[in-house]
Amino acid sequence: MNKFDAIIIGFGKGGKTLATELANRKWKVAVIERSKKMYGGTCINIACIPTKSLAYQAHQGEDYIEAVHNKDQLISSLRQKNYDNLNQNEDIEVINGEASFLSDHEVQVKDAGETKILTADKIFINTGAETIIPTIDGIQDSKFVYTSTSIMDLKELPTKLAIIGGGYIGLEFASIYSQFGSQVTVLEGSSKFIPKEDRDVADAILQTFTKKNIEVKLNAKVIGLKDVKDGAVISFSIDGAIQELKVDAVLVATGRKPNIEGLNFRSSRCRSYRSGCY
Repeated sequence: MNKFDAIIIGFGKGGKTLATELANRKWKVAVIERSKKMYGGTCINIACIPTKSLAYQAHQGEDYIEAVHNKDQLISSLRQKNYDNLNQNEDIEVINGEASFLSDHEVQVKDAGETKILTADKIFINTGAETIIPTIDGIQDSKFVYTSTSIMDLKELPTKLAIIGGGYIGLEFASIYSQFGSQVTVLEGSSKFIPKEDRDVADAILQTFTKKNIEVKLNAKVIGLKDVKDGAVISFSIDGAIQELKVDAVLVATGRKPNIEGLNFRSSRCRSYRSGCY
């Protein structure tokens, strides 16, 4: 059993900053991260930096495959730097594996068949969020459905891309892939474009999208999705009329949820931030 002053589950922005601060106070800190591709957290690896890298290169007219390669090199170097910043600190131990609570002060970590039990008076949860996959018939089994994370690993530019969800994430990818040359269709369930945004701002964005030949279908309720030989066919309804759209790739951008699957909160009193989670 490994005893620490603090355990931090998740090597994201909040976790790495907190770990450094606690180590400066001479606390012994364990930072648990299940994926070696997520050192440094969401922004560095799967969000702000890679998307802005692709957006910039698309604007500069870079070839898509080359842009993905450049993006991968950038985040790889930043990921390594973040890992080294913590791993070289004598008061911080970075541990890879899946974490789950055994009790209020005990965490089990499993990795490649090996199990460790860590204890600490303070346990901090810094696991971020993950994509919500809606309950649409056929979406779970499709080979052509991507999240905002997995689509950035595509090595071939989709000729036709459908995006389910017209929120900020979906619209950013619509702009990026349209700039690279994809024919993009956004399927938004609301009857208003970016309904929470001021109308003048929403109208200006929609005008920009129209100039980029990005098609936005409002009040579009996605019914189902099925794979065909070289892509997927999406079925959706608008005002009761059923339509179909064949594409090479489908991006699901319907929101995010807390990434807490498997933490086993039932074994501790830590069930929500209000009940005492850090």
